[in-house]
Order: sequence, then C-alpha cells, then structure tokens
Amino acid sequence: MADSNRVTIAILAKDLGLGKATISLALRDDPRIRIETREKVQRYAVKMGYRSNPLVAHVMSQLRSAKISAYRATLALINTAADEKAVRTNTTYRSISEGFRKRAAELGYLVEDLWVGDEIFSDPARLKKAFYTRKIEGVAFLGIAERNTLPEQVHGLLGESVFVGLGVRLIQPMVHCCTNNQYGTALVATQKLLRSGFQRIGLVMSRAIDRQIDGRFTMGFRRGLEEGGWQPELASRMIWNFQPEDLPGFHRWMQAAKPDALLCTHTEIPGWLRSLPPGEKGIAVAHLDLDPAMKGWAGMNQHNDLVGFFGVDLLTAHLARRDLGLPAAAKTMLVESEWVDGKSLRPSEFLA
Repeated sequence: MADSNRVTIAILAKDLGLGKATISLALRDDPRIRIETREKVQRYAVKMGYRSNPLVAHVMSQLRSAKISAYRATLALINTAADEKAVRTNTTYRSISEGFRKRAAELGYLVEDLWVGDEIFSDPARLKKAFYTRKIEGVAFLGIAERNTLPEQVHGLLGESVFVGLGVRLIQPMVHCCTNNQYGTALVATQKLLRSGFQRIGLVMSRAIDRQIDGRFTMGFRRGLEEGGWQPELASRMIWNFQPEDLPGFHRWMQAAKPDALLCTHTEIPGWLRSLPPGEKGIAVAHLDLDPAMKGWAGMNQHNDLVGFFGVDLLTAHLARRDLGLPAAAKTMLVESEWVDGKSLRPSEFLA
C-alpha cells in the first residue's frame, strides 16, 4: 500500500507553482535550471522531508543514459584464486565464468576481469577510485579460498557495491551467493547408485575440497547411505581422503572397504582402479562434477554455467533496488544438479 503521507515531486510542484520536470531537474542540481530556483526547490524539499524513490531514481537514470548509449554499468568478476589462470584452467570456474558473461551481456552489462594478485589490489584508495571511474557497481567473486572469506583488499568497497559469491557460500562477511546444491548433488548420486543395484558405495575426495564446501558432499553421501540402511559409523568408513601421491593408501582402503562403486571428484581414479589386482578391478565409478570433456563418465552435471548465469540475476536485482552494502540477511541461491548415465558404471567397458 502506498504511503499517503509521502512527499512527491507532484506535491512539491503544486506547492511551489512549478512544473514537475523543473522540480525533478532542480533536485538533481541540473545547471539548466537557474541557481536561485534550484536552491529554492532544494530548501523546500528538505523542509517537507522529501525523499526520492531509489528504485525509480535508478531506472530513470538508466533510461536517461540509454539515450546516449546502451551501456548500463560494469560488473566486476574477481578471481580470488592463488593462480591468475585458474578461471581458464579450472573447468568449474571456467563454466561459471562463461555463464556469468552470457547473462551479463544479455542484460547490457560489461564484465571487468580482475585478479586479487593484481597490483591495484595493494592500494585500497586506488582500487576504490578505479571502481568509481569504471562504473563498477556489482562485484562477483570466483575461486574463493578454503576459508570462504572475502579478500581484505575489497573490504573498503563493501558499503558502496553489491557483492555476490559464485560457487561457494561466503561467510566472512556474509554476502549473497549462488552455488550448486552440493549436499543434494552427493545425496542424489548416492541414491542413484543404490537404486542401480550397487550395495557398497565409496566416496573418494580430497579433504580440502570438502572443507571448501563445508562438508556438504560427505554429508549428502552419508545421508544417502544411511537412508539405504547403513549405520552411521559404517557409512563413515566408506569415505577416503584423496591424496594424489598415496596410491598405496588407496589400495589399502579399497581392500578394507570393498566398494563395488565409487563416487569421486578426481579424474585420476579410473587409472588407479586399473592398477588394482585383476580380481579387484570391477568397480563402477561416477563423478560428482561432470565436465562435457569427460567422455564416458556417469555422474552429476552441476550446471555450473547456471551458477554464473543466475549469479548475475541475483547481483543485478539488488543493484536495481539500490541495495548496496552488506545485507542484513544474506540469501543463497541453489542450482540443482542432474544425473547423467555413462559407461563408467560398466567397468568392463570403461576400464578396459
């Protein structure tokens, strides 16, 4: 319901005997209006408690800009990974980035690529000025480190921009994020394998990845086994901490756990399975984050491109409302995964 006591431009125009266009221009301190009139209007607006509608003001600003250029504003995509090339070499990051760019272009935004290792991040004042001159209003973070924290270098911008994390949930400080439903991804994958007739499913993943996503893969996996009748303590023994140099440890775990199928986050696993003794090679395998280049694999398509795509929607929605700064209550948008069948569930074909 509209506020009946709200002071509008129409009310100011009626009280002062001026046109609404004149009032609007005077409130923006437009030089086309005489200085005396501008000051008169501004003093009266303050006296009456006039406040602009932030949504209308932003939309009108964009409409005025559109008369000159289709350009709206710039969104910064900040790579926070230790390696500047990670956004190109990591398939998950690359897919998120591509989805982000696609949606930004559709909505008329440019994307400015930045890396936290760039020299500009060592000078907060220079960084702040660069954001202003480049019209950067929204910021998305990709490649968040294990601690799920924003880089300290950008803290000075928190009050003047909208921030969104991509791929993981940011907790220090809390900002909006768009990510895959990793808990659901592991749960659905486990349920799918159980329904396919596999009885002893193992999970092979690095502890670093599990920490980065707050344990959601292992929790979803264990929940799936427990729903299938496993006792919690036995389900926990079906998880092995992947270490790239510990093939002997993998062999020992396989002999103890005796899985008939593996969920994993590492493409090295089929090669390791081929190194097992002949009688132990009949192990199905599925990946929790499929990439189109992974031919023959079964597993979960996380739709990482949609994480970037919907991340732009989340970012620009808050920009349109001028919800700048840290949110009072951060929101998380989850993208669901989709199971993909593959011959990796048939080890006689996949591991041959």
